[in-house]
Amino acid sequence: MKRSILLIPAAAALALVPASVAWAQTPWLHVRVEEPKKETKVHVNLPLTVVEAALSAAPEKFISNGKIHIHEGKHDLSIADMRKVWVQLKDAGNAEIVKVEGKKENVSVAREGDVIRVRVDKLGEAEGETEEVRVEVPVAVVDALFSAEGEELNIRAALAELQKLRGDIVRVKDKDSTVRVWIDEVK
Repeated sequence: MKRSILLIPAAAALALVPASVAWAQTPWLHVRVEEPKKETKVHVNLPLTVVEAALSAAPEKFISNGKIHIHEGKHDLSIADMRKVWVQLKDAGNAEIVKVEGKKENVSVAREGDVIRVRVDKLGEAEGETEEVRVEVPVAVVDALFSAEGEELNIRAALAELQKLRGDIVRVKDKDSTVRVWIDEVK
């Protein structure tokens, strides 16, 4: 409640600053979800600074100082264990980590340079009907996320790395919908 009250003056102050000055070089997070059969389109456009401010408003039980707290005992794989796995994967360098080839589905997870790439291609029942998932996550973003200690994820550090990124992060296309998530400097 207190955080919500504090956001009101901050929002008012932002309204007084011309948008062209305040966000001229600010990276924006864009999300597009389109479902033609449902005649639905969702377009979300937010400066990453707003995303960070929204995280600051989250309850301290879950997030404080820009870090998400994961409570031990509620998950089979701890954040500390995931961090250890990540360090080993990162040290392995460029490699195809997972590859699944099937009659109707191919999955690939690979480290290529400074990026982790996830690709899923699934053939549909009808001719030419395919589903595609493309995810690209910079190694620096994962490093930043795991930069906290213990059972915490450092969201603030991951957002700081995302602010340096431009281009697509996620693309999903199937017979019923398309989803695109990207970062650029366009409002």
